[in-house]
Amino acid sequence: MAKKTEVKKVRITQVRSGIGRQEGHRRTIRALGIKRHQQSVVHELTPAIKGMIDKVSFMVEVEEVN
Repeated sequence: MAKKTEVKKVRITQVRSGIGRQEGHRRTIRALGIKRHQQSVVHELTPAIKGMIDKVSFMVEVEEVN
C-alpha cells in the first residue's frame, strides 16, 4: 500500500498592484484566482502553483496554512 503524503496548503495574497506590469504577470495572478488587490486565495502547493508563485513572487505574499 502506498503512503499518503500530506499535501501542503498555502495562502497567497496579492500585495503589489498589477497596473503597469507585464501581461504575463497579470495573467498569472488571474490564473491563481486573484481578482483584486489584497485578495487572498488558498491552494494546494503543487509544482504548477509553485511555478506561478515564483513568477510573480514580488507581487504576492505566501504563507503556509494548517
